[in-house]
Amino acid sequence: MKIKKTGTLVMMVLFCMFIMPMMAYAAEDNPITKIKEKMKFNWKVLDGLDFVFTPIGLFISLITIATLIFVVVRVIIKLVKISTGKGTIKDKWFWIEAGLIVFIVFLFISGAFFSFLENIYTWTSTQDLGGDKSTSFIQPDLRNLRG
Repeated sequence: MKIKKTGTLVMMVLFCMFIMPMMAYAAEDNPITKIKEKMKFNWKVLDGLDFVFTPIGLFISLITIATLIFVVVRVIIKLVKISTGKGTIKDKWFWIEAGLIVFIVFLFISGAFFSFLENIYTWTSTQDLGGDKSTSFIQPDLRNLRG
């Protein structure tokens, strides 16, 4: 009995998500275009939220600086232990961890991380996944193949 109720619920949800919007815009040439306009996120909503992003940026900057200071202090403590004979310089995992943390911190400080995210966003937004020109399949002209 439980399976029938769950199956009915799933069918109702799918019907409401896909079939009802297509029926609502069926008078248009392509209802998916109209649905896409309504469903995609409007980034202009975030334009007036500088008062939110400034404290978040300040908080991220403080965490990044604190992390860098923490790694430098750990390296100095490690070097002091090595000089006193209590530690070894061949501690591979310590140096890998310290180097990786410093690399990630410098990605944030230099802005390279956000530049990388921006490039990914720009690249994905220029992909034509359903427009007039298909980038995935080009249909050959069969008249030219017959010779």
